[in-house]
Amino acid sequence: MTRINYPALVLLLFFTGYLYLAAQIPIDPWSLPGDFTASAFPYLAGGLGFIAALLMLLTGAFRTTEQHPQKPLEHRLHHDPILGMIVMLVIYISLIDVLGFVLASIAFLIIAARKTGPIAWRLLLPLAVGVPLVLWGLLDLMNIYISPGRLLTIWLDRP
Repeated sequence: MTRINYPALVLLLFFTGYLYLAAQIPIDPWSLPGDFTASAFPYLAGGLGFIAALLMLLTGAFRTTEQHPQKPLEHRLHHDPILGMIVMLVIYISLIDVLGFVLASIAFLIIAARKTGPIAWRLLLPLAVGVPLVLWGLLDLMNIYISPGRLLTIWLDRP
């Protein structure tokens, strides 16, 4: 009897949908000739995620239940790190509109790092703050606008 890895199945479905939506990205007719277009990065990220989820699903399917007896479903869902990261990613993506990319990314990196293991704050804080700020600065240099978020926009527009 084989075992179904539900988080890997959910990830596979997610990345399948992501690749489908990436195919819907309109290509700018004025863009420079070449292979790098608006859909290049989504295809790369979606393809890598799809392959990783498929490998997770296939490796889990070849294990028999006799070698790895299944724990009760409630215990598996409570302590599954992949499911926890999926939930955190969904929350992070939904917070980007409200908090903005930089603040949501800082919060996501801090919470994800603390959830995966004990990391010293003196190492975590510079990394969690620096990476989103550097990425935002690079995107700003390339004239790619990233919304600061509704919360910050409302706060800055107050008289």
